[in-house]
Amino acid sequence: MVDTEPLSRQAWERVLALYDYAMDDEVYGRMIGLRSAESVQVMLDAYPLPLTAAETMRRKKAFLDERLTQGIPIMPGLMELHAVIARRGLPWAVATSSPRQHASHILAQIGLLESCRAIVGGDEVAKGKPSPDIYLLAAERLGIPPQNCLALEDSAPGCQAAAQAGMTTIAIPNGVTETAVFPCAHHIVNSLHGVISFLEN
Repeated sequence: MVDTEPLSRQAWERVLALYDYAMDDEVYGRMIGLRSAESVQVMLDAYPLPLTAAETMRRKKAFLDERLTQGIPIMPGLMELHAVIARRGLPWAVATSSPRQHASHILAQIGLLESCRAIVGGDEVAKGKPSPDIYLLAAERLGIPPQNCLALEDSAPGCQAAAQAGMTTIAIPNGVTETAVFPCAHHIVNSLHGVISFLEN
């Protein structure tokens, strides 16, 4: 929905720069799609920062929040897709590895909070993506069987989570995941415009 992955990487890089480290592409690739608690552990395993996981996450969040006050870039086709969803009366949810409060804040900032039927954050489940917990809870809150849900994902762990939940899954690679492999996706499209075509066919 929103292009926050580059902003998240910048926030992590600012934390590392405090201790004269630079983010490695391979390390960051392993962090994509994970919850903060899991992605920070990947980073701390790679870089011996003199910080606890909680302190590292607090610093990253502060840097990210500072950047988000300047505006949130939305993905191409987002508003057009939501116009189609609204016209067809389709209920929709957000199932994200980010904390629920963070997701709600972003939805409010882009004007979609009121139309969102349900939100599930990574801080609300025992296991994050690639486990299916987030998507199963989202389907439960929507009141729709998982097998009747369509999941849109931009990361391989997310696709795996949605597919394991039994959902039809469309992968929309972003600038960070465009070279990733999506073996669990039922369909792969270049942008949210492609999802519109899928819904209207």
